[in-house]
Amino acid sequence: MTLAWKRLGLRGRLALSIGTIVVLAFGVVFVAVRAQMSHESAVIKREEAREPGKQLEPPAGESSEGSSASPIEDAQSDVEKTFLAVGGASLLAALLAGYLLAARTASPLRRFAATAAEVDAGDLTPRLEATAADAAELRTLAEAFNHMLDRLDRAFARQRQFVSDASHELRSPLTAIRGQLEVLGRKENPGADELRRVEEMTMTEMRRVERLVEDLLALARLDEGVGPELREVETTPFLRGLADGAPEGSVEVGELTAGSIRIDPDLVAQVVRNLLSNAQRHAGPEGRVALSARADGAGLVVIVDDDGPGIPPEQRERVFDRFHRSESSRNRASGGSGLGLGIARAIVELHGGRIWVEDSPLGGARVCFRLPGFRPAMRVLSPDA
Repeated sequence: MTLAWKRLGLRGRLALSIGTIVVLAFGVVFVAVRAQMSHESAVIKREEAREPGKQLEPPAGESSEGSSASPIEDAQSDVEKTFLAVGGASLLAALLAGYLLAARTASPLRRFAATAAEVDAGDLTPRLEATAADAAELRTLAEAFNHMLDRLDRAFARQRQFVSDASHELRSPLTAIRGQLEVLGRKENPGADELRRVEEMTMTEMRRVERLVEDLLALARLDEGVGPELREVETTPFLRGLADGAPEGSVEVGELTAGSIRIDPDLVAQVVRNLLSNAQRHAGPEGRVALSARADGAGLVVIVDDDGPGIPPEQRERVFDRFHRSESSRNRASGGSGLGLGIARAIVELHGGRIWVEDSPLGGARVCFRLPGFRPAMRVLSPDA
């Protein structure tokens, strides 16, 4: 019985369930009516027994021997036959109506199942088609399912683009190294200057590969969704140390609002280093780069300014996309992989903050990010105050 039920489709289950309900309801009514008729028959017989002189005369044309049953029993039998006939017809009608209702209910679900099967096969283009005649619950299901497919489609598209860009970024320095080695190999007795030139070029390209691999590993760790290891950090010495440790040139340190904040210092340090390196690369050897921080309500805003070419307003959202370069001055030859700002945004959002770009007072770009949970330092008043 259980196996047969499992093999039934939705239409069969609904039709069988409706038929079972009708049969049970009919049975209950039949038993109740029959019990009531039996009770009434017993009452009438008791009344007849109390009046022995009153006898029921048989109808004309019938003899008393030809009718062994009383008129009450005949009426009870006729009612039972009529009840069974009407009940059987009602049962058949209920089964047919149940099947039709089940077929109408299951029709959109069968369409949804066919679409889900296509998606499961790897095709993300089909969408559930819900009509106005479908139930509100089915329309809601179709809308939610289509939104999920849209998000999956966009995610897979980004993943394909990311893999393509990463492959291209890795292939470029490797191609350059291979070309230089092939040129060097064709020379029988290369000079010391030529060897040093190839060595310098090879080391430059290898450093690019190392930076790219490190950035890819950082993105992979962030995409895993592992939460940051939060610790209480004093903002002024933390940011000043990052400015002093900038690998390229000097960084001007502006106003740093004193206080403390709970962050993952390693991740936030990577954000600041990425922004400083990005600003120094675009400002040039003689350019200016400045780091400052200010309180913003219950948050801390860290600001990195440069006097480079800046970022056009229409590009200020896209610069945080992975492998995006806004212009020719921010290209592969400058040493950037196009991942630094993408990593910075991922880390800031992991802390519940946001990052954005605006015009800098220095004439270039200003990149700001805000982290929540900042507590300004308490001012200590002197005894003379």
